[in-house]
Amino acid sequence: MSVFLDKEYYNLLSDDSKFALEQSILIAEKLGINIYLIGGIVRDFIMNNKIKDIDVAVQGDVVLFAKELVEQTNCEIINIQDKLRTAKVKFESGVEIDFASTRKEIYLSSGILPQACDFGCDLIDDVRRRDFTINTLALKLTGSDKFLLIDYFNGYQDIVNKKIRILHEKSFVDDPSRIIRAIKFKIRFNFDIEENTYVQMQQYLNNVDKKMPLERIKSELRQLFSIDNYNTYNEIIKSNAYKLISDNPIREINIDRINEILSYDLYDKSEFWFILICCLIINSDFAYSRLNMTAFERKVLFETKELLSVHEISINDNEKIYKLFNNKIDLSIALYYIISGEKSVIKFLNVLKQIKVLITGKDLIELGFIPSAYFNELFDKILKEKLRGKLKTKEEEKKFIQKFLKK
Repeated sequence: MSVFLDKEYYNLLSDDSKFALEQSILIAEKLGINIYLIGGIVRDFIMNNKIKDIDVAVQGDVVLFAKELVEQTNCEIINIQDKLRTAKVKFESGVEIDFASTRKEIYLSSGILPQACDFGCDLIDDVRRRDFTINTLALKLTGSDKFLLIDYFNGYQDIVNKKIRILHEKSFVDDPSRIIRAIKFKIRFNFDIEENTYVQMQQYLNNVDKKMPLERIKSELRQLFSIDNYNTYNEIIKSNAYKLISDNPIREINIDRINEILSYDLYDKSEFWFILICCLIINSDFAYSRLNMTAFERKVLFETKELLSVHEISINDNEKIYKLFNNKIDLSIALYYIISGEKSVIKFLNVLKQIKVLITGKDLIELGFIPSAYFNELFDKILKEKLRGKLKTKEEEKKFIQKFLKK
């Protein structure tokens, strides 16, 4: 039985989006090519979700199509990628649409970006390259069967049954990052991973390619962990997906510690994804060099490891606590507390972090000291006294330091 999604099209899309698509349809029909809404937007039509991105598959040359669209309508090309035959077009209303020529893809090695070929191919060859059946759906926008749902892999029924299903048994071998995406869709939509798909996932995770580049894994984890849901980390552990980047993750994270440390504003909520990735790799080095980490990310990880190597911290040893955490990156301190639960962190944040030497080099000169490297030693002496609960005011600091003047 044929399924048409005309009601969903008219009800869920804004007027500006519909107008932009109607202009696109006119150009496609003029050129004699078919275009289709593809992937996530069609899935969201069926699920009655809010529409975010508009992706259109062009069964032809997308560069030619985009240029014709610009010539005939009031829109502009924001970006064209000749290699992948894609074009992002912005219409007068502000609506942006991503157009892409239908294409085939060939995976030469696990985890490596595939080679694109055969642009303008049949739609079925284009959807074969996609990750899960729920993302293979297309909605025809041209011809007499406009708004016909095209479903080669039973994706419609998988949406109804709330199932995440791969298209073929080499899916995770071709692109292991699909494992993370499967978990993302499971959590985002409250779906289940279909039984055979789960079996294939575990088979790959039991034999992970340790030489595989991990940029795509990191990117997918960042998206997953950016979901405001603490269950994402637990799901990565429970599903064994952590094996993609770690052989010894922290098995459980303490939500109470996360909420407590968040109140100190040591990190922005948008950085939470990196904290969770660090919890996966902090005790495992095999993926460290392949994660394409920034210099800042490497420093946070290094500092946190350094802190974790300290075995005993007396809650009453203010000087040691101060030296341990002072000048450390805030994110490192937050990560350390989430992992360790070390109460000295809270003492540092609540009390010791605010302790500062008030006297300056200029003050020392006015007191009669000769400028030298000895100034730093004097500042350290003042700081130690302050950490012991003494020298509350600047005048008390001056009085204390004067006894070193004769020496």
